[in-house]
Amino acid sequence: MTAPQVILGNPLTAFENGVQLDLRAKLAIEFLKAPGMQFNGTLPAGLAKYALDIADELITQADARGWVIPVPDDDSLNAALRTHLRKNVRAQIYQQLQGQKIQQEEMPQVQTAPAGLHAVPPSKLS
Repeated sequence: MTAPQVILGNPLTAFENGVQLDLRAKLAIEFLKAPGMQFNGTLPAGLAKYALDIADELITQADARGWVIPVPDDDSLNAALRTHLRKNVRAQIYQQLQGQKIQQEEMPQVQTAPAGLHAVPPSKLS
């Protein structure tokens, strides 16, 4: 089994392309956003690795305690799990829609000239 290819770059573009982060990566990002983890400038590699190690250990411990269960491949979900998954999917859709909205807001806007104002050909400028 080969590891999935990670698409780096603009996170909004990545979400549009269907990239999903592993739960451990999401946890690590949340750790780095916590008030006690503030840093200046770029993120030091050691701090990023530390956050990922903590997240990985949390998932390992949760799995060892039986707190992590796989989602069944068939439709044999109980009502509580179906409701939970439905909420998660709605949250992901909302996140993607908001990401697209933000991306559109951040795109440079093309400014149009007021009505009746026309460009002057370069030959008429001299």
